[in-house]
Amino acid sequence: MKLGYSSAACSGLVSLAALNKANTDAASASYCTSFEQSSGIKGECVLNTDAVLSINKAIRKYGVTARGEIVATIAWMLYESGNWKYNINHFPGTIGQGTRTMMSWSYVSKYAQQVHADAYNKAVGSATADVSAADNQTKTAVIDLVLNNDDSFAAGFWYLTTQAPTYHNSASNLRDGNMGDFQAYVEQGIHTPWNADRQAIWEQVNAAIVF
Repeated sequence: MKLGYSSAACSGLVSLAALNKANTDAASASYCTSFEQSSGIKGECVLNTDAVLSINKAIRKYGVTARGEIVATIAWMLYESGNWKYNINHFPGTIGQGTRTMMSWSYVSKYAQQVHADAYNKAVGSATADVSAADNQTKTAVIDLVLNNDDSFAAGFWYLTTQAPTYHNSASNLRDGNMGDFQAYVEQGIHTPWNADRQAIWEQVNAAIVF
């Protein structure tokens, strides 16, 4: 489905007003307080006022200028994080899985190694350690390196540009306003199942993020 936007590229960044439309829950000042009180999960939820700063830093850092790619990445993060409520996996509680994209341990490990090499090597023991056999203590030490707002919100942009580069700056993938392209990215680029909730979030983000 193509929704008729005239330009696939943007020179600007995501505005707070646009993100508030894309994620109306986290536009409320009481959102995280209410969530923490009801769930008992502390220190993970953030408001759009914080998220937008880190998202824009990530857009600059990874050079993502195509609107379709920005919409796709924000929609992916919103779905996986429950509208910014979660930063690590809670259901069922898989150790080492997290960031706002809920990347699996194998990708979290690659990401942490690239963005915090020295601290990563210290956490795992060496640059050549077999992280597939890492224990939970090691996984926790590594993922903690990338759970700060800037790294956590940048994870999706890192993934797009380094782990799924055929979807970045492509004339045939993640085209502007194309929901089918996002579904293909979810299923074939991120390798996770598609569902109606992902589509609904993408549609809301796609309508809200306008450059």
